[in-house]
Amino acid sequence: MKKQVLFIIFLFLVFGQVYAQQTFQYKNIDVKNQTKTERNMFDLGLGLGIEYSGFLGAQLEYAPISRLGLFASGGFFLVGAGWEVGAKAYLIPKVVSKSFRVYATGMYGTNTAIMIIDASEYNKIYTGPTFGAGMEIRFGREKVNGINVALLYPIRSQEYENDVDALNRNPYIESLEEPFPVGISVAYHREF
Repeated sequence: MKKQVLFIIFLFLVFGQVYAQQTFQYKNIDVKNQTKTERNMFDLGLGLGIEYSGFLGAQLEYAPISRLGLFASGGFFLVGAGWEVGAKAYLIPKVVSKSFRVYATGMYGTNTAIMIIDASEYNKIYTGPTFGAGMEIRFGREKVNGINVALLYPIRSQEYENDVDALNRNPYIESLEEPFPVGISVAYHREF
């Protein structure tokens, strides 16, 4: 009987040790998976272009999930203040382990301005939707600092088209340079 009790105790010790090792291994695997999906919820950028509401502006983005970002921008055209609100759909998830991310974007806000030198009464800012695609490049150990670049297609309002036609017919306006059909935005960003 004494041998049987010692044998049972021996089995409990051996299986207890095996169970502890398995639990420890699974815990390590779980910790590794958590670091791969870690992400920052907010992103603040300072940049140039339509996505930043004009010539120079700032953008604050909130990412409720790793593939969606909601943002608001405020900035300045050469003729006045501008704004944008929109969303980004990330094709590559916005997580810390990814230093390169691609996104499609859609926004609404100020996307065009008219500026006439020496005739400020014609200066005006116009709103409308803008669509495009961009990329985020993050660098450093923590991958929280980086550059955003986007190619954007603004859909200009009918009011803008009417004003351009009127200015082209105006004999006092010598030449009117229309903007490119697409725009580029470039900015420095920091995630937190």
